[in-house]
Amino acid sequence: MTRIIRWTFRYVDVLAALALALVMVGLDVVGETSDRILQNAMMATLAVVALVLLRDRARSDSTRKETHDKLDALAAELNQQQVVQVIDGSGCSRLLAEVRMETRNWVFKGATATYVRAVTLPECIRMARPSHRALSFQLEILDPTDALLCARFVDFQRSMSDPSGPVHEWTAEGTQRELFATILAACWHQQHYARLDIEVRLSATYTLLRYELAADKLILTQRGPGFPATVIYRNTPTYDCLEKEIDVSWKQARAVDLQAAKQISLSTVPTPAEVRRVFEVLDLTTPPWDDTVLAELADMALRSPDPYA
Repeated sequence: MTRIIRWTFRYVDVLAALALALVMVGLDVVGETSDRILQNAMMATLAVVALVLLRDRARSDSTRKETHDKLDALAAELNQQQVVQVIDGSGCSRLLAEVRMETRNWVFKGATATYVRAVTLPECIRMARPSHRALSFQLEILDPTDALLCARFVDFQRSMSDPSGPVHEWTAEGTQRELFATILAACWHQQHYARLDIEVRLSATYTLLRYELAADKLILTQRGPGFPATVIYRNTPTYDCLEKEIDVSWKQARAVDLQAAKQISLSTVPTPAEVRRVFEVLDLTTPPWDDTVLAELADMALRSPDPYA
């Protein structure tokens, strides 16, 4: 009985239109109606039908929106539940851009951190500055004072690359310059954004992958957008395992005392004398570079373009 009552209330407008139509048909059959009454009844019936259609359309739109919302929520939930996700290079660029907008912490383990220096660090600071958001960066890179390590790294990368590719233009000295530029950039940014806490450590071994730990994701990349990237989500065994690996590697790497560089006031574009003095107080011995090379280091530290643009 309850179900019948609910059904009646749900379709009361349809029943009203049907009853009205039946009444008018009956009156017309027995000859108890006029043309005017019949026309008015037809208009009333059409009005009720129009209301029914509008109601059904509204219900349909509401149901469709509700269905879309549920599907979007389900997709987001499934995405979060993934242990590992493989994305292409362009997808990785978009993901890194999204992470930069919200993160307060960034951990990097890799070779020269060229992309971090050129894009990640300055972009994170740019987006954090309006709200004075605190940022924490940890960069584990190759030891630039170890020329043999840099040479081994370059030789290995060449051995894995197409002989006609740009990797075969890499040199050990060029790798050292990239590394010293990254350290100089860290010193400069810590002076020019007070809410930045940045640490740099130097590794005695090179790795094949770049590890970037930010927000709730661990992103593994290789040499650039031409290679796929792997995304591992927090609160999964894989994430926990690799996070430990990054932490153990960090603790074994040689720390660079960036705080010591705060005693040197760095210009908007550091001069060769300032660059030389920074590495002296950091106890990092550079090759015998002249002022021209040191000026190039300052330019690399602060004006490097996106290497993958």
